[in-house]
Amino acid sequence: MSDVLLLHPAEQGITFGGMPPLGMAWVTAFLQSKGISTTLVDLQVTEKSIQSLLQSYSPQVVGIGGTSHTRFESFGIARQVKAFAPDIQVLYGGSHATFTSEDTLAHIPEIDIIVRGEGEQSTYSVASHVLKRDLNFSDISGISYRRNGSIIHNPDVQRISNLDMLPFPYRDPEAIRRYNLQLDFLNIPAASVMSSRGCPVNCSFCSASAMFGTQLTLRSAANVVDEIEFLLKEYRYEGVKFFDSTLTLNRNHIEAICAEIKNRNLRFPWECEIRVNGMSRDLLRTMKDAGCYYVDFGVESASPAVLKSMHKGITLSQVENVFHWTKELGILTKAFFTFGHIGETLEDARTTVEFMERNAKYITVAATGIGVRIYPGTEVEHYARSTKFLDSAFSWSSAFVDQNVESLGNDPLVPVLIQTQFGWKEFRKIEFRLARFWMKNPHAALSVIWSQIKLGRSRILLRLVRRFIEIHILRRTSR
Repeated sequence: MSDVLLLHPAEQGITFGGMPPLGMAWVTAFLQSKGISTTLVDLQVTEKSIQSLLQSYSPQVVGIGGTSHTRFESFGIARQVKAFAPDIQVLYGGSHATFTSEDTLAHIPEIDIIVRGEGEQSTYSVASHVLKRDLNFSDISGISYRRNGSIIHNPDVQRISNLDMLPFPYRDPEAIRRYNLQLDFLNIPAASVMSSRGCPVNCSFCSASAMFGTQLTLRSAANVVDEIEFLLKEYRYEGVKFFDSTLTLNRNHIEAICAEIKNRNLRFPWECEIRVNGMSRDLLRTMKDAGCYYVDFGVESASPAVLKSMHKGITLSQVENVFHWTKELGILTKAFFTFGHIGETLEDARTTVEFMERNAKYITVAATGIGVRIYPGTEVEHYARSTKFLDSAFSWSSAFVDQNVESLGNDPLVPVLIQTQFGWKEFRKIEFRLARFWMKNPHAALSVIWSQIKLGRSRILLRLVRRFIEIHILRRTSR
């Protein structure tokens, strides 16, 4: 028996789980700390059916998580729950749910309540009401729901300013070893950790800033390293992947974490995401001395105009500085490059590929994306709708599959931005241009292929390999 059952959907086409859903794990731990019987089941790593789970736990509340990529799986879970027991209150939360609350409630009747933003307090309040058989939710911040045929959006919930007040995210001892998260290049099991929430940068394509606003909230270094030490000892993890939007946004924060790791004489490798405009050689040295072996960062474009348009807040000289410093220090790098941003032209994209080629020796992994994904709540979505690049009839709750998107190596369930000056024809030209980059840098190509293998994305991997062969043949025959 469990009063609350939280379910995390498995992504279509992914054959095994990568990491626990930290957001839902935090909500689970918070509810448990408040005395509410709560069970979290990650459908990535279990073979149990929804019906068997409902029979086993007999919950009064079912909370469903997910992303834009898994929205149809989330909707399917809601339908199964209501078919099993119509009186169960079904909640849906996460970034996608937050920015599609009106759309979802208008089209998915099996979902009763949308939890918007941070989920701990709102989910606890809803569960408390339901357990008291009180279905008047008018006093609960951060939720949307139906009342008398109308969709009601209560005021936003106040952000949690002191993250140390939260218990560590719940981790199921039985399920934990079913995850396959590893540190790249080291091939050792890694724990996923978040030391902060939010990102004040507000890049046009990213939902993290939209989800949490421009407020960055931080856990104390002692609290973060307490969790890391627990995970290393209790679950025998050998390394850590930080999943903060950017670990280095606050220099005092990252320096304090490094100092805490060294003061406790902990030795483990870790990976994180950084921003190049906040880096120095000394900070990278400090991070390496504390175990950092691999940093990820978004370059996105080598066009200053495109960088300015997306509000990236970086310069190419800052990127090149980080390239040189990491090379000197022996830190591996993953640099992200994406093509098809608002206002970008084919010439801008070619400039980016040329920049990649000039700096190839500094890039361990070049992660590229052709076609900027449209996520709800982002500036890109607002732009696509206002300019009619996204069909006015488009609904996040309606069936959508675009095989053209999948042929570029993207999820066909999430649309990409198609513009007059940068559409499918331009995408194909950049795809051809990138193929030349991969051929000159086979280690980078193998890294991309290996990443898809580890994620279990066999269908996308096969399409990528087939497309690469087609481009290679076309290139040879066109000589």
